[in-house]
Amino acid sequence: MSQTIQSDARSRVEKVARMLPPDARDDFRTLMNEIVLANLTALSPGGNLIQPGGTQSNASAPPVGVTHSVTGANAVYSVAIQNPEGNTKPIYHELSYSPVVSFSKGVKTLPVTSNTSLQIPAPGGSYFFRLRSSYDKKSWTPYTLTDVNSISAGLVESSALSAGAAFNQTNYAVLSPTTAGAEAISISGPNGQFTPYTAVRGANQALRPSATIVNIPFGPNIYVGWDGAQYQTKNTLGEVLGDNLEPVGVVMVGSTTNGGGGTSGSNGGRLTQDPNTLFGTET
Repeated sequence: MSQTIQSDARSRVEKVARMLPPDARDDFRTLMNEIVLANLTALSPGGNLIQPGGTQSNASAPPVGVTHSVTGANAVYSVAIQNPEGNTKPIYHELSYSPVVSFSKGVKTLPVTSNTSLQIPAPGGSYFFRLRSSYDKKSWTPYTLTDVNSISAGLVESSALSAGAAFNQTNYAVLSPTTAGAEAISISGPNGQFTPYTAVRGANQALRPSATIVNIPFGPNIYVGWDGAQYQTKNTLGEVLGDNLEPVGVVMVGSTTNGGGGTSGSNGGRLTQDPNTLFGTET
């Protein structure tokens, strides 16, 4: 009977959720599933939910007191699992993650393991995590949600790369200073104004849009970077080499000399303090 109640209750939750606006469905599923799970657990013998097909033979009670945490940094998730103090039996853990808190889509489940530390590479990932544990891989604890907020893995930082790997890139941008009404920098490709340029990173190429940055004050070299959505100007070379920017070029506002990126423009436009080098020694 409990098994029928469990299945029917969750199907009703899903039926109602699909009647709601799309942006409210996941929150409703999460709320109702937690309520249903709590009530079903209380109604089930020993606080263990009835499993499909009935309780498995020779199943033991699941472990109590397992805790865990998940942190993301440098494009990797680090999972730490803490077994109950004083436990002497092997405990098996099943970790899964999803881009939505309801775990209604995109769920990835890792193989069951007795390890208490895991590393999951996921550059740019943002996921919700949950864990369940068992002594015998038959009787499991309810899922424990790691956090009500998604956890970001971040991106690989330049400090984690080999020396020079962050510089394995160039571009064909042309940066042109102008004085039409206000100090400005025009960014384009080598085929002329308003044309895109090609950015090269390793063996990959991508087009970047042309643009004009206005209201730039007179001054020393202005460094330009691309953040994936728009161009940013910085006052020093170090700032434009930040992990969140793709270097574009450098130009002196108020001058009449075009600049550029790795292979375009004059030496004054290349991203280096030394006009005779480009991220190293040219030959």
